[in-house]
Amino acid sequence: MAPPVLPKAGNLESVRVFFDRVLNAGDLESLESFSHRDVAVPQSSPGIESFRRLLVEMRGAFANPEYKVVDSVCEGEKVVVRFSAKVTHAGRYLGLPATGRALNLWGVMMFRFEAGAIAEYWSLVDSQGILRQLRER
Repeated sequence: MAPPVLPKAGNLESVRVFFDRVLNAGDLESLESFSHRDVAVPQSSPGIESFRRLLVEMRGAFANPEYKVVDSVCEGEKVVVRFSAKVTHAGRYLGLPATGRALNLWGVMMFRFEAGAIAEYWSLVDSQGILRQLRER
C-alpha cells in the first residue's frame, strides 16, 4: 500500500487535496499516493488502474473541470462530500457526443479510507440534470 499524501492530515483534508490535485488539476500520477493498491471502484475490478481508467473517462467526457466540495461529513474512516462542478462537455456521455457546452454538475462522492489511503470510492452524479442541460440549448 502506498503512503497517503498527507500522513498527518485527516481523511477529509486528503479528500480536499484529492479534489484539487486529481479531479481539478488532472494529476493522475499522484493517484497512487492517495489510494490503496486494491482500491474498490464500482462496476470494475479492484485496483489503482481501474480507478485511473474511471477518472480518465470522466475527464474525457468533462474537460476543464472545476470541482468544489460544497458540504462534507466525516465519520471515522468514511468521508462523504456533496460537490458541484463546472465542466465542458468534451466527449461522449450517456451516448451523447461532445457538444462543447459548459455544464454545471452536482453529486455525491463517498470514500472509505484504510491507513490513510482511499480503499473504496463511490460517486453519484445528477445524470438527469446533465441531460436536461444538454437538451435545453
